[in-house]
Amino acid sequence: MLYIVEDDPDFAALLKEISKEAFSDVEIFLNSPDFIKKQLTCNDVVILDIKMPKMDGVEILRALAEKNCLSKLILISGFDSSVLHSTAMLAQQLGLQVIAQITKPVDPDKVQAILASLIKQPSTNITNIANPSTKSTVVKSTHFSKEEISKAIKDNQLVLYYQPQVDLKTNKLIGVEALVRWIHPEKSMIFPDDFLPFVEKYNLLEPLTDSIIKIAIEQESEWEKLGYNVNVSINICASNVTSLSLPEKLEELIKKASIKPSKICFEVTESELMGELIPSMDTLTRMRLKGFHLSIDDFGTGYSSLLQLYRIPFNELKIDRSFISKLLSSSESKVIVDTCITLSHKLGMKVVAEGIEDKETFKLLLSMGCDIGQGYYISKPLSKLDTTYWLHEYKKVKQS
Repeated sequence: MLYIVEDDPDFAALLKEISKEAFSDVEIFLNSPDFIKKQLTCNDVVILDIKMPKMDGVEILRALAEKNCLSKLILISGFDSSVLHSTAMLAQQLGLQVIAQITKPVDPDKVQAILASLIKQPSTNITNIANPSTKSTVVKSTHFSKEEISKAIKDNQLVLYYQPQVDLKTNKLIGVEALVRWIHPEKSMIFPDDFLPFVEKYNLLEPLTDSIIKIAIEQESEWEKLGYNVNVSINICASNVTSLSLPEKLEELIKKASIKPSKICFEVTESELMGELIPSMDTLTRMRLKGFHLSIDDFGTGYSSLLQLYRIPFNELKIDRSFISKLLSSSESKVIVDTCITLSHKLGMKVVAEGIEDKETFKLLLSMGCDIGQGYYISKPLSKLDTTYWLHEYKKVKQS
């Protein structure tokens, strides 16, 4: 079923005419409160003009979110694209499914193409959403005790997967990002989103990160002995950043592993720097003095991005994946990414784009001057053995 929520009767009729090839059942609502009373399903599609009388688009979206609406939404607006974009972002934050944003005057062919693509897609089965076997449900229902997580850290149940990073111009391997996984003795592999909230709750983030750093440095040493030239990026937490003894600990680990500190890059999210400023500046600056590389992760999502670049001697800026994922569809995202690249280069930093999922995004980032790429289009995160094999095959291709 297609619902058109539009206060202009002539334009609503036009949308209905455009949509008739894809949907035989179409209902028009010129009044927002009447539409809100409808019981929508996951198979329904809603074309919503965000400028409506009585209830505006934001109020309608809020009401739909309160009803746990699973319908697919197409947002239309005569406002500038930034207002439409912000409304779509809000809808997604509310848990709603926005599949398209269209500015007026609409292109009939574009609307038809969007609706036609929906017909080709298999409809969502509501029973699948409620199925306890799905990941999202398991996450909410699974509980881990402090003892269980402490034991996982102590007994080496944590392993690292590695996602390759390549030079966008040459496709040359630059490095890998270390990503933690928990090999649970009873529940198989558990992903970070499922257990990190408990790690934070029990204040175990620092020992967990210390364990990850040790594993990653040892792995870097092993790859170097095998003749593979690869850097490793490691995410560190707030307690690490404010630990004044961290630089010495890292120096000791590096000496023991017989590798150069420049082979290790530590990624710090903006939010981690929002706490105690002086200890963070102290620790990170001394890490750079000892030769380690620093990357500011998820750039653009914090509240004082430019100030952090001014305060901390970063080598690298990592653009948040939320901007990369919308690079092809959002002019705002494209402007932000372009600005990040220009700013980074002027500050003498490399730029990493994470979350590259397709060839078109890869090519666009290359044309924009981005330095390094990471994402499923290049490679998914790999186990230690698969990464070693990947490095082996890469080295063979390079030598041939």
